[in-house]
Amino acid sequence: MKSFSTPDKLFTRFSRTVAASLFGMLPMALPVGVALVAAPASASPDYFECAAGMTAIGISESSAIAACANARYPENLGACVVDVNEFTGVAAADALSVCVRSRRPVEVADCTIDIHTAFFDNPSTKVLENCGTSLIPNRYGTCVVEIVEATEVAVDTALDQCLRAGYLPWRIEPRL
Repeated sequence: MKSFSTPDKLFTRFSRTVAASLFGMLPMALPVGVALVAAPASASPDYFECAAGMTAIGISESSAIAACANARYPENLGACVVDVNEFTGVAAADALSVCVRSRRPVEVADCTIDIHTAFFDNPSTKVLENCGTSLIPNRYGTCVVEIVEATEVAVDTALDQCLRAGYLPWRIEPRL
């Protein structure tokens, strides 16, 4: 015949079970807690590099300060403006106005530089604007470069067609 446990014995058994399970999970939770506390110092935004790079290429201090202070990733914004200006010759103010609006400023710079390097000798703000308008700038840049290289189409046509790619509302029909 089984004996019934008293409430004190049940509580003791329950306490031991809870304690064992908690201590068993502690080694798994410890690295996560340590990783959250010990974040590397390089993960902090680099406002200095952003502002210094922009002022070095001719952006006014007040514009550079405002743009860098409001950017989520100021080092990416600064890199976008500096790279577009340096590698394409587009005016720094034009580069800033597009890069500051983009969610992916580094990709905007890469897109602009790739298209400009492949097809243009003079600065083209249309390329910069289109790369900034695209939701996926790297894909847009690849589309333009490869379409022009594979066909006899003009660069301006490829710029327009690749920007509209995927958005075809006239082909959507309501389902009844």
